[in-house]
Order: sequence, then C-alpha cells, then structure tokens
Amino acid sequence: MAKENEIEGTLAAREIKLPDSVKILLDLQAEFNIQDTNVNTILTSLKIDDEESKKKRNYLYRRIKERLDVCQRCSLYLAENHTQKVPGEGALNSPLVLIGEGPGLEEDKMGHPFVGKAGQLLTTILNKLEIQRERVYITNIIKCRPPNNRTPLKKEILACSQNLQLELSIIQPKVIIALGAVPLNYFKPDSSIVRTRGQWINSREYWIMPTFHPAYILRQQGQTLNKIKWAVWQDFNKAINKAKEMCPEYKFYV
Repeated sequence: MAKENEIEGTLAAREIKLPDSVKILLDLQAEFNIQDTNVNTILTSLKIDDEESKKKRNYLYRRIKERLDVCQRCSLYLAENHTQKVPGEGALNSPLVLIGEGPGLEEDKMGHPFVGKAGQLLTTILNKLEIQRERVYITNIIKCRPPNNRTPLKKEILACSQNLQLELSIIQPKVIIALGAVPLNYFKPDSSIVRTRGQWINSREYWIMPTFHPAYILRQQGQTLNKIKWAVWQDFNKAINKAKEMCPEYKFYV
C-alpha cells in the first residue's frame, strides 16, 4: 500500500482542525505541485537560496500576512491608536530570528517592525556585525500596537502567540535573539532580563539569547550607557556566532 500523504494522513482528514502551518503547507503543495509529502523535507528545501525556493518563501510570507490581517484573537486590533497589524519581515530561510515586544508609533504608521529610533539602532548594530538586516527575520511577540505603547498583557501575548508560532514553524530558526523582557518571558516565564541576559536558553528546540531591547539602550546615559552597549554587543556576537556555527553555509551578507 502506498504511503499516505504525511501532512494529511498523519493528521487525518482536512475536516480536522489543522494547525495554520500545516494548512499553509498543504496550500504550498497544491500551488507548486510539490510531490514530496514529508513536512521536514519540504521545510528544509525552502532553506535553499535559489529562485524556485525564493518564490515558495514569498508565497508562504503572503499567506502568513493574510492570516495576520484577519486576526481578531484579542481586542488590540480595536484600540484607538491602532492603524494596522505589523507582521515580521526578512528572510524566511534565515537561521537567526530577532524577536521584540511589539510595534511602536512609527511601526504602526509604516506597517514594518523596528523602523523607529530603536529599529534604526538595531540596524546599526547588525551592520557593524556585518549582518544584512534583510538576511535575518525580525518580528515581535505581538503584532498590534498597545495603547500608549504599554507593555502587552498576558492575555494579549497568549492570543497573539499563534501568529508568532506560525512564523517560527515555517522559518525553523536555529537561534533566536530575545530583545527585552517580554520575549524572554515568553520563552522562559518569570525571568529577569537583567539577570538572564547573555545566558543561553535552550527552549522548544531553539537556542535563545536574551539581551536588552534597543529602546532600553536609548534611555541610558553616561557610564551606564557604555556598560549596556557593551553587554548587548557581546550578546549579539554570541548569537550570531552560534547561528554561523550551526549553519555555516548561510550567507548573512550578500
């Protein structure tokens, strides 16, 4: 008897409530007439830097954005200051993902993550480390701006976690840089960013490096600023070196 389609067979019929990632992969199979039925094989093939794989990644990214556009899992999309949802962006085949807290004013206006002053600092850090921003994936724990840029509530984080998990399940990164306390506590609850930054966390098959959020750096002055900048520089170096060690074939700057 021929082997059943792994995606559909393992999870029974389409009538069963399938995870969003599986639904999207089923659509990818149909769109590109992919004969292989092994989920891991399909995802691994997306890592290749060729035109066909790039088309498939672009298709998957459009589907991720479509799902986010219709998300109403929490009330943030109804907030007065909310303009639009802000998806992650970057390379879906990158072994390195950077995760922040949530969109701010500029991100809400422009629809892109990390484009305000904190985002500009983040880009500068990456450039100095010879990492092209477009060659990593940058996203946030929540995709809608909270009122007055307040810290997102636990129920909002839980509601939006499906969007983040969809991104991570498609990208399958090796290393994650957690920018600040909110992403740190998503992976390791009840943790202090001050005490935990710079220390590896191995969670959910990811190597996670917690560090301070760029916005936190911008609020510092004097010797404290120098100390925080050096700490973040060390943390980024650790994460990038780990990603390069695990995926030596990946080009972070092209």
